[in-house]
This record gives sequence, structure tokens and C-alpha cells, in this order.
Amino acid sequence: MELDASAVVHGELASDPPVATKAQWAALWVLLLGAFMGFLDIFIVNVANPSIQTEMHATFADIQLVPTGYTLAYAAGLVTGGRLGDIFGRRRIFLIGVVAFAVTSAACAAARNPGFLVGARILQGLAAAVMLPQVLALVQVTFRRNDERTRAIGLYGAVIGLGVLAGQIVGGFLIEWDVAGLGWRAIFLVNFPLCVITFIAGLMLIKDRGERLAMKLDLGGVILLGLGLFGLVHALVIGAERGWIMSLVLEMVAGTLLLGLFIVWERRVARIGGAPLLPPRLFKQRGFSMGLPTALFFYGVNGAFVFLLAFYLQHAMDFTPLGSALEFTPMAILTSVSSMLCGKLMERFGQWVVPAAAVLMGVGLLAVWAAVESVSTEGQAMALMPGLLLYGCGGGIVATSLIGMALSGIAPEDAGAASGGILTAVQASEAAGIAGIGALFAGLAASGGFVHGFGISAIVLTALSILTAAFLHFLGARQPSQAS
Repeated sequence: MELDASAVVHGELASDPPVATKAQWAALWVLLLGAFMGFLDIFIVNVANPSIQTEMHATFADIQLVPTGYTLAYAAGLVTGGRLGDIFGRRRIFLIGVVAFAVTSAACAAARNPGFLVGARILQGLAAAVMLPQVLALVQVTFRRNDERTRAIGLYGAVIGLGVLAGQIVGGFLIEWDVAGLGWRAIFLVNFPLCVITFIAGLMLIKDRGERLAMKLDLGGVILLGLGLFGLVHALVIGAERGWIMSLVLEMVAGTLLLGLFIVWERRVARIGGAPLLPPRLFKQRGFSMGLPTALFFYGVNGAFVFLLAFYLQHAMDFTPLGSALEFTPMAILTSVSSMLCGKLMERFGQWVVPAAAVLMGVGLLAVWAAVESVSTEGQAMALMPGLLLYGCGGGIVATSLIGMALSGIAPEDAGAASGGILTAVQASEAAGIAGIGALFAGLAASGGFVHGFGISAIVLTALSILTAAFLHFLGARQPSQAS
């Protein structure tokens, strides 16, 4: 059989997928900008909460719902958002999500009372849940070569880590600068020009090469999963913030039961030949089934540490929002650098680099504990820095690698559902980490002070980082080669 040499060169044979074009790589950066906004807005509000509370004369309970409303809606809607992309087209749903995110961000900035702001934040979380799963799904179907897909998903993982850290940094600077006298409203309005850029560039550059699924949305699955996740995450977040009353315990139990019913329902839908919201066949994929618990541990640790560090800097060390932002900045820079070097490190040293990076996170947390225990709060700004840099270095590598490893082997028709499933694990774990470790910190701080509470919490997070390294070791074992 004779082969066409030009076809071989351009990768047009079935055995040699085509090389991604410059336009496809440009489209990736547009998608990553959308993803960055979604994760940025989880944490950017933290530094603005005191200003919002003062201006609106809100109660502490009201102000707690500003970050919580976004988190709950976002977590509950991710899988459904991913499946909507599989059915109606990922590019179309992504662009709809971008428009909705712009409108709801403007609504947040225009809020004049706590109730309106909380409602706008819930709608903003739903918009993010529609927008974000399409990013990973489009990456899965756009980049056909394994090495290019790995690089693209690695960049996405790095964006998650940077978005979490940048929330503290950008929020601190915007509050300090008081742009155009907008105060805290600037943290929401900053999304608007980014959404305009993303939408226009997305219209020009993003192509959806995946097949749409000829199926109806699994409404039973949507209801069971949405209510189950809402009940579980809401109970975790509110219980940690306000105390565990019986109604919250019952809500958590109900949420858990609904998630169990969701699993039973999905198996039934698959058995009768329907199209389940989260196909049970995904759990037969080793990457997905191992990736979910690994993501739970890693992002639980990361979410809890970033949250507690911001709280500790401002309440125990009396940092301003700007001072807190500056303390975070070197860690964010090193996270970015290690993310970019991750691929080369893995090429040279192999998959073991990723679990080793999780161990490095643990070493950084131990260094943070040592600084907290041995240096007075007046001198801790510099003493904390070595631990923060080690943590950022390790975290950048793990974040860059984990999602690609978890989505390895996923079929194109399940790209949206799988992306939504992984992102749900990411969001739920951050909420659970903040709630669980936050409750531990609060209890320890009440009896022994902020320094004691933060130090012991760092030790617990160290142990969880080592456990994350063990999960990453097993996840990386026997992973398919990433070579093209």
C-alpha cells in the first residue's frame, strides 16, 4: 500500500492525529481566561467581605452567604453544565455562560442590599457552572495528540491554582486602590471587560469539533445530584461557620442519601439504554475513578490552607488586604513557574515527580508550622516565606498534572460529563476542606489562640498532603504514555 507523503507530514493518517494549529492554541488561551475568572471569583470576595458588611450594614450571617452562595450554586451545577455542552454544543454553551457571568457580575456590583447581592452571587455561581466544564471538554476534543492534550490540560490545572491565589492578591489590590471610588464593587466589575474579551475572541477562535449527543437531558439525575450536592455542601459550609445544629446534621444526611439515590438512578438510566447525567462507565476508567478521590484530597488541602492563611495574616498578624496580597504574591509566582516547568520535569524524571511535589507541599507546610511556633507574629512575614515558596512550588506541579491524569482515556462524547464530575470534586473538596479544617482551627484558636490554631492546622494539612502523594502515586502508576 502506498502512502501519501504529504498526509504523513501533516498528520492526516488515523494513526497520527493532526498537530494543533496556532489558532487552536490561541483558542486555548481564550478558554483559560474564562476558567480563570470562574476560579478567581471563588476567593476574590474574601478580602472584600469586611467592606461589604460595613457599607451595607449587614449582619455577619448575611455576609457569610456572599461567598457561600456562589460556592453552592457552582458546585451543584457543574455536572449539569458539562452535560448541556455535550448535548447542545460546547462552544455555544461556553459563550452563553460567559455572557451570563458578565451580567451577573455587573448585578453583584450594582447590589444595594445584602439580599440582592446574595441572589446575584448564586446566579453568578450558576453561570460559572455552565461556562467552566466546557473548557476541559473543548480541550479534550480539540487537541488530538496526547502530548498536546497533556500540555493544554496542564495549563488548565495551573490556571486553577493561580485563580485561587490570585483571588487574594487581586482582591487586596483593588480594595486598597479603590479604583474610581468603587470600593468593593471593583472586585466584580473587573470581570466585565474580561468577559467581553473572552466572548469576542471566543466567537472568532473557538471551534467545537466534538460530536453532539442526540439525547435528552437526564432531568432526574439533574434534580437528585443538584439537591444532594447542595444539601451536603451547604451543611458543611454553614455548619463550620455557625455551629452544628440538628437541622444541618439532618440536611447533610439527606444530601448524602440523595447522592446515593443519584448513583442508583444513573445505573438504571444506563441499564435501560438512556443517557445518564454522569455515565457509570466513567468509573470504569482508572484515571477518573482514582482521580476523583485524589482531587478531593489535593484541592481540600489547598482550599483550606489558602483560606486559613488569609484569615491568619489579617486577624493574627494585623495585615491589611494589600499586605496580605503581597505576602501571597511570591507563592503565586513560584506556583506559576513550577507549573510551566512541570512538563519538562516529568519528561526528564518521570511520573514520580508529581507525588514528590505533594510531599514538597507537606515540607512547606511543616516549615510554615515551624515559623509560626518559633517566631513572634511581628517577625513572621519573612519567616513564613520559605514554607510558602516550597508549598507553591509543589502545588503548581500537582495542579498542572492532576486533572490531565484524571481525564486520561475519557471518550470525546463523555468529555463534558467527565469535566463536570472532576470540577465538582474540586469545588466540593475546597468547601469541605475550608469547613473541616476551618472548624478545627476555630476550636483550637478559641482555647489556645490564633497561633496555636494555625500551627496545629498546618500539621494536619501536612499529613493530608502526604496522603495526597500516596493517591498520586497510584494514580500515576500504569498511566498511558503521554507521547504523541
